[in-house]
Amino acid sequence: MSASAVRLRGVAGVVAAAFLLSACGGGGADASSDGGDQPEIRTVEHALGTTEIPADPQRVVTTGSAELGHMISLGLTPVASTLFGGFSELPDYVSAHLPDDFTTVGTPREPNLEAIAALEPDLIVGVDFIVSDNLSAFEAIAPTIAYHGFDEQGQATGWTGHITELGEFLDREAEAEQNIADFEDRVASVDAHVPDSGETIALLRARPEELRFYNTSSTLSSSVIQHLQHLTLVDPTFGEEAESGSAWSVISTETLTEISSDWIYIVPDSEADLEALRSQPLWERVPAVQEGQVCVAEEFAAWFEGGLLAAEIVADEVEACLTAD
Repeated sequence: MSASAVRLRGVAGVVAAAFLLSACGGGGADASSDGGDQPEIRTVEHALGTTEIPADPQRVVTTGSAELGHMISLGLTPVASTLFGGFSELPDYVSAHLPDDFTTVGTPREPNLEAIAALEPDLIVGVDFIVSDNLSAFEAIAPTIAYHGFDEQGQATGWTGHITELGEFLDREAEAEQNIADFEDRVASVDAHVPDSGETIALLRARPEELRFYNTSSTLSSSVIQHLQHLTLVDPTFGEEAESGSAWSVISTETLTEISSDWIYIVPDSEADLEALRSQPLWERVPAVQEGQVCVAEEFAAWFEGGLLAAEIVADEVEACLTAD
């Protein structure tokens, strides 16, 4: 039997088990017909369809750690989430808000459907391009909703768009608006300490196989640097765009001296990747390096995940580096 056949049989088994759980009173809204009180429901139009969900969900599972942070910020505490494949555990700034019995259930691309079904969730939440891979299986377990990861032009919508959409789905618009207001206040606080000197900054990601120069449409830095007014994020003017609509260009270490920005912020995948970049022969000839205006991201997850929890971490890092004596 082929691997794909085994995988399909496994998913079918999970779906069947989920239907059985639902018939026994688990996995989603109360389906009993004994005349008892039925939970209040909301009809939600989302990125992948229209779904009836509990008005006050109690057992939420998220299909990614970014939306896990969103749920926490909206005042909901999920019972489980998938864990990004590059992480061995949730970052402390997220886990600090979770109960001891919180559990992880696979990765976004390979969720543990059996484990999710066993938790008997009443709602599953995720981004559309992840949820769509397992939508039928998720829906057999519990009502499932998805927010848009990209706009109509194919650009990433950013976490503020995500949390706004989730706030509408979950009748928590006020909480979503407060998240965005808190974010804007925190960025303004950082901005107030950065000299309004017209300086520029470039965002680089040091990876094992390549060096990426992120453009201004990216959401790297949880959108903190993108929203600064006293420091201008620049687009790459050289290198090879990874693919049409990509948020970065891949640049050669032979072109490092073409990075003409006043500042550079490096997001390394590992300490080894950072040292590999610093050891390049041309690194010391980069203008920002010569001026001592190079920052290094510390909390890797926060720079990628987005959301208020992550943005607070990034804002602290950015402020500490840009305003250091």
